[in-house]
Amino acid sequence: MNVGKSSVFVELPESGGYDAIMAVVDSVGKRSHFIEMVTTITAARAANLYVRNVWKLHSLPCKVISDRGPQFVALFMKELYRLLGIEAAS
Repeated sequence: MNVGKSSVFVELPESGGYDAIMAVVDSVGKRSHFIEMVTTITAARAANLYVRNVWKLHSLPCKVISDRGPQFVALFMKELYRLLGIEAAS
């Protein structure tokens, strides 16, 4: 099922100890979540932020967009699945 959620990591000028945001957009429900973070965040920490702030309201993302490359996205999704108890088929 495609519900149109995407997560984007955006670097910004530093403010209050944070220098980036995770923007999660639900294009179907027209809702957005903006979560402050730092650019040095790990994929595991980003997944934790997603679970605490977004997953409980919108479930899994359909698309993850990041300027950190496919390796970061893969680690983010792997940790997200681990946190949620989802096992990959083998």
